[in-house]
Amino acid sequence: MPTKTSSSSTRSSSSAGSSPTPPKPHAKFYRPDGDVVIQVENTLFKLHLKTLHEKSSVLRIVMPPVYEGQTRYLGFNDNKPFVLHEVRVADFVPLLRVLYPKDATFKKPMNIDDWLSVLKLSTQYQIADFRQQAVEQLDAAPLDPIRKIAIWEEYRLDPKHLISSYTVLCQRLEPLTLSMTLTLGLKNFTKLAAARDGFHRKMGCGSCMHGTFKERHAVAEEIVTDIFFPKL
Repeated sequence: MPTKTSSSSTRSSSSAGSSPTPPKPHAKFYRPDGDVVIQVENTLFKLHLKTLHEKSSVLRIVMPPVYEGQTRYLGFNDNKPFVLHEVRVADFVPLLRVLYPKDATFKKPMNIDDWLSVLKLSTQYQIADFRQQAVEQLDAAPLDPIRKIAIWEEYRLDPKHLISSYTVLCQRLEPLTLSMTLTLGLKNFTKLAAARDGFHRKMGCGSCMHGTFKERHAVAEEIVTDIFFPKL
């Protein structure tokens, strides 16, 4: 008597025998005139090797077809792309938008998350001018002060750009929280607590706070500068 095969077993066998989905070319950054194929996650990018090498010493790991008399086989067709591991397409595309600013058209301008991706990969690939561009864009962006401080700490950026962020936090009436401690780090959290105490002693707190917004901001900025940046 024939045995019955369960539908779940059939599905398992079918999925086990299925081949992985082949990577697909990116809609905008698979360039016909490119000479190197790079795979990020399941997406192919065809770019210019010379441009990558000029911008990043790290990306010189992508070798030309013939190097020191030896033929290379990775990175020069879709079947054998050069794979960038531990990189997301969501991060790589913003970097390419900066690398090819005139050649790719996007409906939406770069947003904060895009510039964070540029900062992340330009740091990883040691592209100094892109890193500086990302810093300038993020410094001018309407970032929450806690988030901005965390970014500046993570990437070891110029702390003087954080005066305005600490000045805002100094004036907030909401109490400091454990999550703020974890984000800011104990040293910065302690300094911020001291700055807030000094500000409220001088200007009052809650309904008893006196002075105009401009006056309160000036006092908070002076206190923050004295505590965080005494040598300025």
